[in-house]
Amino acid sequence: MEMKKPVSSRSGFSLVEITVALVIGSIGLLALAGILVYAMQSNRRATDISIATALARQKIEQIKLTEYNYVVDQEENNLNPNGQTEDNGKYTRITEVTDNQAGLNTKTVDVTVYFSPSLEDTLNKAVVSTIIYP
Repeated sequence: MEMKKPVSSRSGFSLVEITVALVIGSIGLLALAGILVYAMQSNRRATDISIATALARQKIEQIKLTEYNYVVDQEENNLNPNGQTEDNGKYTRITEVTDNQAGLNTKTVDVTVYFSPSLEDTLNKAVVSTIIYP
């Protein structure tokens, strides 16, 4: 009769070790998912800031082509990223003109573009300013 060798206690992983490894891996994946969501939100915010800044600069360029006496305050609501009005546009562009603030016969033009439903939300806006003269 042949004797079998005893099974070594170090021949593999136990069920407890595998379970602990899976729990640690799951926690790591959940943390990674949270970071991914945060990165996507940050990316969207950066896109909104870029679009808002482009809309403000677009308005500044329009104002530079406008005759000095016709530059006035203006508010445009429901703008899309191209600066066109549409029903579900999320951008609001407000142009404020101040006379003689920078000097005699000048106009200071501030263009603020909000990309939030609340116009009081100071974090979700872009502001571009310029000074024009006749």
